[in-house]
Amino acid sequence: MANRAIARLTGEYSNLKSKPIPGVQLKVNEGNLLSPWEFIFDGPKGTVYEGGKFHLIATIPTDYPFKGPTFSFSHKIYHVNALYDGSHICNENTMDDKWRPVMKIVEWANIIINLFKEPELTHALEAELLPEFNENRKEYDRKAREWTKLYA
Repeated sequence: MANRAIARLTGEYSNLKSKPIPGVQLKVNEGNLLSPWEFIFDGPKGTVYEGGKFHLIATIPTDYPFKGPTFSFSHKIYHVNALYDGSHICNENTMDDKWRPVMKIVEWANIIINLFKEPELTHALEAELLPEFNENRKEYDRKAREWTKLYA
């Protein structure tokens, strides 16, 4: 099963090297494509995450692409779609439900990166952040900026 995953990952990595995601640096252990992939990107301009450098980690299962990667951040984050410690993003069950073997790691990475511009309010992970986001946006934005300066 791992050989199939490596063959698929080799193609995906080759495509990403020839057509990188604009504004995203990719770090991959070329000797072991099953090791975690790191997507490093700047917080989008005009958002509360501007000025931060975010490290998104894709952990790839050995039965990839039949099972999708899981994503986390290597640092703390104040975002309605992530746990404070960065260990989970969106809702892993929802991601598993939507994953299909024809999908690519880069597709999910782009979905997650886009959450910095457009949070997915139906998948809030930290329960208290959703009401704060909806009812006290000024405070949410203040804390997100502060955490971005401290951790990203």
